[in-house]
Amino acid sequence: MWKDQTSEFASFPVETAVLLEGLKRGDEFAFASLYERYANLLLSYGTGLGFGREDIEDAIQEIFCNLYLHHRQVGEIRNLKFYLLRALKNKLLNICRITMDTYPIEVEEMDFQTEVDILDGLIDEEERKLLKQKIESYLNSLTARQREAIYLRYMEELDYEEIASLMGMTVPSVRNLVFRAVKQLRDSHLSSFMIFIMLLIVK
Repeated sequence: MWKDQTSEFASFPVETAVLLEGLKRGDEFAFASLYERYANLLLSYGTGLGFGREDIEDAIQEIFCNLYLHHRQVGEIRNLKFYLLRALKNKLLNICRITMDTYPIEVEEMDFQTEVDILDGLIDEEERKLLKQKIESYLNSLTARQREAIYLRYMEELDYEEIASLMGMTVPSVRNLVFRAVKQLRDSHLSSFMIFIMLLIVK
């Protein structure tokens, strides 16, 4: 087990630190493992931003190619998930600028969407469908920016500074955005249990 607490990756979870240490040495297995771990997360976020699967997959491949080509600099990364999400969003925004007839160029115009997935075995199929519909209706009552902020804060567990950087906002604005979104959900009489389920399994 890798236990060097003096490593530049000591602040990461142990498993991630091991993979980053391997990537920095140019280890292809570590690189492939990181790709496998984060590719679906990035695909979900890109889909939520409204981009097509092919464009998202191309962007993801380019991000990881650049990561491997510059693997000796991975020690400069402080939060890998944030780094990858930001890189993806920047590349997708570049697609916006190149193909303005296909995608909206303004970040504020992106209609961020999420898909609710109720865990199998939690409740029976009919109740699962009703719960899914109810949660999605509450999510759709939020603005696109609120949905994105909620997704990044509670699903991807980014801090407010990272979300602000990713969304091009100030930290106080992000805090206010999240506060208003959560308050709106509570004011909609969404039970505490349903809020808990929504924040944990929405993707």
